[in-house]
Amino acid sequence: MAEFSSKLTHPLSYTFASEAIISNSAKKILITGASGYVGQHLIASLVSCGISISGGSTTDDEQQYKVYCAYNSLSTFEADLNDLLQSSTLHPTIEGVYPISNVDFSQSNCIDIIQQAVCGGGNEGEDQTKLDAIIHLAALSSPGYCEKNPVEAVKVNYPVSLLKLNVPNIYLSTDQVYEGTKQYYKEDTDEANPINVYGRSKLEYEKVLLGKNVPGSTILRSSLILGPPTPFQHGCKKGAYPSFLQFIESRLQSSTPTDYFVNEFRSVVHINDVCRAITHFLQHALSVNDLSEEAKRTKVYNLGGSTRVSRYELAMEVANHLKLDTSSVNGVNRPTTGGGVPSPPDISMNVDKITNELGLEKLMGLKEIVAATYK
Repeated sequence: MAEFSSKLTHPLSYTFASEAIISNSAKKILITGASGYVGQHLIASLVSCGISISGGSTTDDEQQYKVYCAYNSLSTFEADLNDLLQSSTLHPTIEGVYPISNVDFSQSNCIDIIQQAVCGGGNEGEDQTKLDAIIHLAALSSPGYCEKNPVEAVKVNYPVSLLKLNVPNIYLSTDQVYEGTKQYYKEDTDEANPINVYGRSKLEYEKVLLGKNVPGSTILRSSLILGPPTPFQHGCKKGAYPSFLQFIESRLQSSTPTDYFVNEFRSVVHINDVCRAITHFLQHALSVNDLSEEAKRTKVYNLGGSTRVSRYELAMEVANHLKLDTSSVNGVNRPTTGGGVPSPPDISMNVDKITNELGLEKLMGLKEIVAATYK
């Protein structure tokens, strides 16, 4: 995947969906949670790299795609999207990028808002959206918040209303569907058994996708996602660090003593590998009519990096890479009781299946992730 940056230099005339001239030939892709960390990086990647369908009946230049970016309430999102597109050359496969605001999956009107934005509604009983694929990133991803607000967590993380659109889903799930009592979980042989509300709510949508078997759908069980700041100027959440690496860097720079767990492990993954995987399975979803019945079946992949890592090891690698003093890094065990949220101690994953699917020798490991972030 080509690298992308928020500092792009080529002019582009840009219009929002309400002002755009919509062609009938372009296929339509919906990204939910588009204002989040993954969403913003993915949009920039699609703008820069486009979508290439190998083996299709048309060339890249002949087939174009509209990308609809659904988000809830980030006030800076549309202005930042506009700035990104104004300063970039849109890839020939991307006809346009169109924001859809106020899409809150805890509310019953979210699908109506999407339908109205994509094609202006329609008559009762008609296929109103005519979407070709959904990249479903929207989530309540804080385990602590989900534990305190389980009803809202289920509504957002288990949005069965999305299935009304009846198109392939690329669903970003979580490694927290695993119990955390072993190392290197495999998606095909190890049973998912989450121990907190967040993991359970994400697993419920996995189950419904697998049960309904919406052709061309893919479930990606993502680990902790790391990488540089977002390509959107104001980021994805006011006051928040873009990823855990920026939090570590800030604490190291200020020499603030900070505890990092040594007894919790995950297969941390870089945002570039996440975007690479999503784009790969998006191509799969958009080619669904050309696939065999077996290839159309919903599949599950672990989406993690190639190394099993504790947060203490993350902090030490950032410090070593940036040549910062490590005296403020305190390695501690996570308490076995208390803390408010059950947390799986080891949800490292075997990622052979997705590595082979993507045709890679390996996904980035810890050293490569930190080096790529601070390149």
